[in-house]
Amino acid sequence: MKKFYLVLAAVTGMTLASCTQNEYVGEVATQKAGSEAIGFGGGFKAVTRDTYGADAASSLGNKFIVAGVKGDGTGTGQQDVFMSYSVEWEANTAGTTESNTADWEYVGKTNNFNTSLAQAIKYWDFSATAYDFCAYSVGTGTTTATGTAISYADAATGAYTLTGSLDELAQCYITDMKTVPQANFKNEVELQFRSLASKARIAIYETVPGYSVQDVKFHSTDVTRPITAATSTKATLFGNADAFNKIGTYTVTFPKIGIGNKDDSDYNKAHVAFTPDATATGATSGVQEFGDLTGTLGTTSQAPTFANGGTYTTVLPNEKGVLLELCVDYTLVSTDGSGETIKVYGAKAFVPAAYTKWLSNYAYTYIFKISDNTNGWTNPKDDPDTPEGLFPITFDAVVLDSEETGHQTTITTVATPSITTYQKDHVYSASDEYVEGDIYVMAQTEGTPVTDFNKTTTNTFLYTLDATAATAPATEALVMDALNIRVSEETDAAGVTTITGRNGLVLTSADFDATIEAIPGEDGNDIAVAKNSAVKFTAAAGTYAFVYLVSAGTTTSPVITAVTLTTEPSDFATAYYTDAACTKLATTFTAGTTYYFKYTNLNNVYGVKVIKVE
Repeated sequence: MKKFYLVLAAVTGMTLASCTQNEYVGEVATQKAGSEAIGFGGGFKAVTRDTYGADAASSLGNKFIVAGVKGDGTGTGQQDVFMSYSVEWEANTAGTTESNTADWEYVGKTNNFNTSLAQAIKYWDFSATAYDFCAYSVGTGTTTATGTAISYADAATGAYTLTGSLDELAQCYITDMKTVPQANFKNEVELQFRSLASKARIAIYETVPGYSVQDVKFHSTDVTRPITAATSTKATLFGNADAFNKIGTYTVTFPKIGIGNKDDSDYNKAHVAFTPDATATGATSGVQEFGDLTGTLGTTSQAPTFANGGTYTTVLPNEKGVLLELCVDYTLVSTDGSGETIKVYGAKAFVPAAYTKWLSNYAYTYIFKISDNTNGWTNPKDDPDTPEGLFPITFDAVVLDSEETGHQTTITTVATPSITTYQKDHVYSASDEYVEGDIYVMAQTEGTPVTDFNKTTTNTFLYTLDATAATAPATEALVMDALNIRVSEETDAAGVTTITGRNGLVLTSADFDATIEAIPGEDGNDIAVAKNSAVKFTAAAGTYAFVYLVSAGTTTSPVITAVTLTTEPSDFATAYYTDAACTKLATTFTAGTTYYFKYTNLNNVYGVKVIKVE
């Protein structure tokens, strides 16, 4: 029989790139005389910021557990080859055995899963169509997570489990399923490991005209009046009692294996599901802190103020997602030199569960925007005569930056309702706020999803904005003022409605679709949504306002306003009066003269999100 040896073409060095995924792959192998032994590599590809060789092996604790099967590639009837073998790093041993071409050896090693069997050398079987491999490592540390044997037969329901605390599980690395076709049988098996853990951080910026936002303090639970002032400077998100995983077991599954699924975006992908340890105190938590946030806030989404200096907090994945809430107090400080301050209590934002599905090795940035449209109170006492709001807060939120496999940015407004916008592939630091293309909208009212978006009724609207010099840049509060107090409203033959507010803001209706049932996710899989619970529109450059009618008010008419005009309006002869009772129409315009006009106030309550598109 002709033999082939594998000789290692070594790769050394270090590369740095913005990513968090750790890819442990085999070095390039070339064929010479030798037996067709199966070998594993342990270097890094040059697309990560991680190191090669011994440093890379150190991240894995110099060892990983691998399972391998062979067969026709369909995912059924496969024959075991590697039954949870231990593969271990041995520096400077590459090429010393047929099974070790890259300092990774499995022959003669033992582990808790094969105590009665010696790990023997394995050879490629060319009667097989393909091999499937998957692996994990519990990493390194004084204490590590506990792993189980890998069962390929149970891949769809539970290939293996990893059990431990957050600190222990955060050291673990997992791989997707690796299918090796017959054409690659003689090469090293290249396994790409990624961190089991996720990362998250919080940032806030503000756009309140005439004020800076300071002294932001965080609540750790939902509040109603009377409100006890928050004291924590640590950025905090909270949800239900088991929102954040802490101690327990992750079951790793592979729902889409076999060549019949090769065109599926989820083909060979590893998924994790958490089961809390019922006997451990603090196995889950409803609250997660992300570090201190202090000082005056940044004023753009591209340069927000980060908690903990922008350093990520390690968290455990939760592929189910959970509704998360931010609740803050803050102080508005006038920038005109007057020294005026306004304290806002209990301003809330809700991040939908659709955008909190934390995946292994993804890094999430939650950015919140405080604007002039808030749902907090300036009076923390339980006083029914004091309204909610006054100085609005919208929170621009959820940036998922996978750093290796993609990124995702969503923007959540804080008001009632909380309005979330999202654009696939948008990077928050690249533009304020979006670029031309499809934009998706969802909303939550006190944690309850809005499910009645519908452009055939009168509760959902999308407008393009044309702001005059007096109203630019348009804000959420200005949009609400223009919608309630209108100088004119006209609808043309094409059904396009134009509203001109008394503040000079012009709103022109735009088309949208409220019947969508899927939102494209960054991982290649769609996020399923029910009809009328999400809106899609295709945006061009400009400024938009998404509007949801929360409740209709009692119309007040007429309201009379005095104005001093410096230039003559186009409707001067028909809309302006010389007397405060508005009984005598003005006939001659004189600059600098005070005139009077009357208008109707609808007194409607709207949820508004101003959307900027570059």
